[in-house]
Amino acid sequence: MITIKDIAERAGVSYATVSRALNNRSDVSSETRKLIMELASEMGYQPNAIARSLVKRKSMNIALIVPDVSNPFFADITMAVNSAAENAGYTTMVCNTGWDQQKEQEKLRIMVEQRVDGIILKPTGFFKPETLEAYNVPIVVFWHAGDDDLSYIEVDHETGSRMAVQHLVDRGYKHIAYIGGQETSPSNQIRLLAYQQTLQENGLVVDPKLISFGGFRLESGYERFGKMMHLPKPPDAVFCSNDIIALGVLQYTREHNIRVPQDFGIIGFDDINYASLPQIELSTVSQPRDKLGEEALLALIREMEAFPERTRQRVLIAPELKVRSTT
Repeated sequence: MITIKDIAERAGVSYATVSRALNNRSDVSSETRKLIMELASEMGYQPNAIARSLVKRKSMNIALIVPDVSNPFFADITMAVNSAAENAGYTTMVCNTGWDQQKEQEKLRIMVEQRVDGIILKPTGFFKPETLEAYNVPIVVFWHAGDDDLSYIEVDHETGSRMAVQHLVDRGYKHIAYIGGQETSPSNQIRLLAYQQTLQENGLVVDPKLISFGGFRLESGYERFGKMMHLPKPPDAVFCSNDIIALGVLQYTREHNIRVPQDFGIIGFDDINYASLPQIELSTVSQPRDKLGEEALLALIREMEAFPERTRQRVLIAPELKVRSTT
């Protein structure tokens, strides 16, 4: 391994001069800096990231912890965070929790032990903010943390859900179901409450038999919707808490010759890339994943710069209703 000492000997200067040149310090002449940079490139010098992090007390690594990186929504978030982090000079360490709260705590502990500079977290469920603050590391969450001390980036789930259900009502559907994902998911609970309130405000009945929780998976939507269709009074529309669930419902309707949207309406949440394909054309509520990822990274940088003080940033992003052929 080529070291600063090797470059110094070739250049005939001190170790300190080489270090200052490599770190672009102003107290090195342009000629000396040029010579050192050329020698470093010629000799194949690679800076020791661990040593530099010990000096700067920064690893230049951040952690992104999400429940399901295979979900297109979280995959897009991951790409947006990673791209913004690279532009800021950081490397992103991605962790997948599989919607498991115990695994989430394990990933948090491991990332803190790895001495990352900050963490962006999409929680698997409800949590006490003090449990995150105890990790003593800058943290930004994808969750509406209310008046707590944590900084958060979130889409307005209540407004988005109200838009979705109101759209179904306006299209003439009257027996509307709700198929959610993990019951412990905070966003799920917000969407469920908005669904119930919007139905009641429109004089429609909230039928407990038409409310179902399970996994955020296509097969989960397919199976739970199939059970609803065998009820004495099946639904005539469904609001799904994400697009993957909605695609499972859409698959069931096509396999069982249920006409969409004439006899049945389907609307999702997220607006993943698949949703707008010509053979799908799913009505949904769009979450701007690029903006979510970029805002989260910017908030984390501000949090890291202020640490150990908390910046308490509150970013609530407006969703957009996308009306397509399933309603």
